[in-house]
Amino acid sequence: MWMAATAVILVFVLGLASAIGKARKGRWWTAGAVFLPGLGMVGILLGGVARQSTSFFWLGCLFVAAGFGSEAMAYWRTAGSERVVR
Repeated sequence: MWMAATAVILVFVLGLASAIGKARKGRWWTAGAVFLPGLGMVGILLGGVARQSTSFFWLGCLFVAAGFGSEAMAYWRTAGSERVVR
C-alpha cells in the first residue's frame, strides 16, 4: 500500500507543479484540468479506498469530473481562438 500511496502523492505533486506553471501563464482552465484530477485521485485512493470512506471516494470522483469539465472548457476556449478568419 505504501508504494501506491507514494506513487499517488508523486503524481499529485508533479500535477500541482505543472498547474502552477499553467496558472502563471494565465491558463486557468488548463491549470484546473491538470490539478483537479490529481486531487481527485488522491481523494479516491487514499481517502476512499484505503480508509473505506465513501464520502472521500465520491468527493474524489467529483474532483475528477470537475477536472474533465475544466479540460473541456480549456479546449473550447483554445479551439475558438485558433480559428483563422478568411
